[in-house]
Amino acid sequence: MPFYQRRRGTSVRSSKRIIFLCIFTTAIVLLYYRALLDKDVINDMEIFELARRPSSYPAHLDPINPLIELKTSGFENIDTTHVNGLIHAGTWIHVVDSSLKGDDPKLLLVKRGENLVTCPGTWSLIGEHAFRNEKPLNTARRGIKEEVGQRALDYVDKYGSIRNMTDIPVYYERDYGVSNGGRVDRQITYLWLVEMNLGKIKTGGKAEELDALLDLDDEVADHKWISLSEFEDWVSRDKKSSSKAFCHDTIISLISLGIDRLKAMRQVK
Repeated sequence: MPFYQRRRGTSVRSSKRIIFLCIFTTAIVLLYYRALLDKDVINDMEIFELARRPSSYPAHLDPINPLIELKTSGFENIDTTHVNGLIHAGTWIHVVDSSLKGDDPKLLLVKRGENLVTCPGTWSLIGEHAFRNEKPLNTARRGIKEEVGQRALDYVDKYGSIRNMTDIPVYYERDYGVSNGGRVDRQITYLWLVEMNLGKIKTGGKAEELDALLDLDDEVADHKWISLSEFEDWVSRDKKSSSKAFCHDTIISLISLGIDRLKAMRQVK
């Protein structure tokens, strides 16, 4: 075989080897960053600080206008955010089976898995932290998709509605204490109402019929549909209980605020 043909064959093999190494290295890097993302290590939450200093934090559940009272200070991962008590954004989502002004609307509650670090085995509404550059409505939509599935979100888009329950968000603060590493949750919280409008399709009109649309997240151990009055009674009893069904008193206060707002919205003509 002529010398130049041997050189050309060697060059081709070397080029293929280089291409393979590039592809392999790229795949490893992508997997590495995906692993970081799964562990909440990537800085994916927008962080805020008070716009006016010196200033104290608002009182728990006080209304707060982020456009006036806050300014952006960068991005952080969820662990660093809570360990350092940094202000971030999130949503609290109230899903009802029909229209809120229907005869007996039922709320969707989800039970957190026993293996979760925060509030394992307790009942809750759907809550989500806001990601980097994510608008509040998009956070709510992502929360629906991640917790109960794309089909449920598609159903809402076709038959239902998503609307804000307050003009501006509220300031939520929970100090978990020294026994929990001194973690503090400081969140500007948007309250959302999602109306599934069950009555707009041909069904028996029961909330449980919507279960066929739900693809619950792996972190959700159970769920139930409950009337607003039953929910209010349960929360009222839980306030007095030493063994909380709804995690802790700070969450219960946020739940109670949502119930009061839902009741007020039902009365508006």
